Amino acid sequence: MDEHSTSDFSHYPNILQELMVTLELVASEDESEGDPALVLAVGRDTVIALQQEGYIVHPVYTGQKGGFLVEIVTQVMQFIWNYHEEIIADLSGLVTIFGTIIPTIQKMLQAHEQNVGKEGVTKPIKIKIEIDGASIMIEAPDIMQAESALKLAYQYQSVHPNTALQATTNSNIKVQGQIPGRKRRKRR
Repeated sequence: MDEHSTSDFSHYPNILQELMVTLELVASEDESEGDPALVLAVGRDTVIALQQEGYIVHPVYTGQKGGFLVEIVTQVMQFIWNYHEEIIADLSGLVTIFGTIIPTIQKMLQAHEQNVGKEGVTKPIKIKIEIDGASIMIEAPDIMQAESALKLAYQYQSVHPNTALQATTNSNIKVQGQIPGRKRRKRR
């Protein structure tokens, strides 16, 4: 095998790095729609799906009732973004971060749909993504696009240009999903 073979990554430094993301699920801010049982069910189903994909999940004790909070640990292949063209290199940390958290968010959306059914999804889940204290808000449909990681990186960079340049897999990353309640049947 020659030294430039793509199957031998031993000459690349830090090929696999751990990325830790804090995932928090809360009930929708509209108290009339709050459904703590749904938040816990979506959280539980999300964790099960992530564990089946090989993610390591640790519960976080907050000492408070309500909500769902876990830390997710996964391995990322950092070298892919480190050796791209210069224009992407500025966003390599962000693209790596968003590329890693998108599957988590997709599992959360699937778990939500399983618990409420397609007809029960009345409002999109609002998702707050925070990196090193700077956050952006997105809605669930924005995550399902094919180039989501790069688009989110550009969106984050436009709002937080200084933080964007400093983002790495060692950044403090939090994802918060605001789960809307189930569609309620009208009483007669």
